Amino acid sequence: MMLVLDSANVEEQVNKKKKELVLEIGAAGGSLSVWSVTAKDGARSFFVVRDESTLKDFLDKEDGSGLTYYSKTGRLNSFTAALVVLDRYPWHRLYPSFVHQDFIDIVYAAVMSRGGEEEANRWRRILERSKNRIKHDNPSSSCLEKKR
Repeated sequence: MMLVLDSANVEEQVNKKKKELVLEIGAAGGSLSVWSVTAKDGARSFFVVRDESTLKDFLDKEDGSGLTYYSKTGRLNSFTAALVVLDRYPWHRLYPSFVHQDFIDIVYAAVMSRGGEEEANRWRRILERSKNRIKHDNPSSSCLEKKR
């Protein structure tokens, strides 16, 4: 069973707890993301965000009338529950932009079960390139000292 709260209530609860990005997937015009929230007592929950607000710029008022560009689930009790929410979309075929290191094995297994080995390998390649680009773009201070 999924608990759904209004977004204002979720935002209020999230602000009182530690929020951390777990998974972010990009697509043309938007993104899907899974966030982890850890309460002061250590209890962990998750929520999924769908943000397609970029599409708003490409649609005229008539075409965009009545569309919802942003949504957030209520609190989910597990990462598996968050993956079930993501399954409303072909998320495993989209562009992975971030996977938290603590969830990488679970995410690869989920991609493999939904899209097969080829999709899992595509995710690995993309994330490995991203990791290398981040290291290159943001060298540690020790790397900077060696260059001087």
